[in-house]
Amino acid sequence: MPSRFARSRIVTHLLALTAGAVMAWTAVPLWREAVMHFNQERYGLLVEQCDMAMQDHFAARQEAELHPSPQAKAMVSAGELGLVTCQDYDIYQKRLMQWGLRESELAQMRLIAIEARASDLDDVVKIHEIQF
Repeated sequence: MPSRFARSRIVTHLLALTAGAVMAWTAVPLWREAVMHFNQERYGLLVEQCDMAMQDHFAARQEAELHPSPQAKAMVSAGELGLVTCQDYDIYQKRLMQWGLRESELAQMRLIAIEARASDLDDVVKIHEIQF
């Protein structure tokens, strides 16, 4: 008799393990979609702010190289200070990765944020283009 109970116990444990694995496999994509949905607005805002800060800093550096002056140096310093928003963006991105998002989902969120600000392809190109 003990062998019969042992076999049924093994079968029930295997069934429970299989059911748990199937539920987890199904829940992970749903979890990621929920995390993306609830964080899209904040992440999109940080993407936009960091992008603008990088463009401003780049423009200030270009101007300082072409026309060195105390005012140009102050503009570079202001641009560097603006890059603090990129640190906030990086920290938030790492937090989202801790919540289970992969780089592909973060890239999708960045694209959604960029497309939200752009009405056509020319706007998307202008957003990503570095001006010389």
